[in-house]
Amino acid sequence: ELLGVAQNRIMRMDLNSGDHIKTWRYNNMKAWNVNWGIKCMMIQFNDENVVFSCHSADCKVVHEFIGGYIFMSMRSKDINQTLNEELFHKLTGGWS
Repeated sequence: ELLGVAQNRIMRMDLNSGDHIKTWRYNNMKAWNVNWGIKCMMIQFNDENVVFSCHSADCKVVHEFIGGYIFMSMRSKDINQTLNEELFHKLTGGWS
C-alpha cells in the first residue's frame, strides 16, 4: 500500500492504480507521534488510529510535511502576519 500526504489530508492509496482507499483529514487529527528508532508513525484521528512504517521515505520527511501543512493551514491570509518560528519548529522538528 501507499500513503499520500497532501495539504489537507493523508490518503491510503492502491499501489497499482493510485486510487484512494481511505482519506483522513488533518482537521480530524488529534496527535501524531514518531518512533524514530523503528521508523514507525502513529496518527490519532477522532475515530481511529493509523499506524504505518516508512520504507521509501524517511519518517522525518513525512513528519515535516504533516507539520508544515498544519502550520500553513493555521496562517491567516494577512500577508503582514508575523511568522511564529517557535510554532513552526515545534510542528516540524519533532520535539516540544
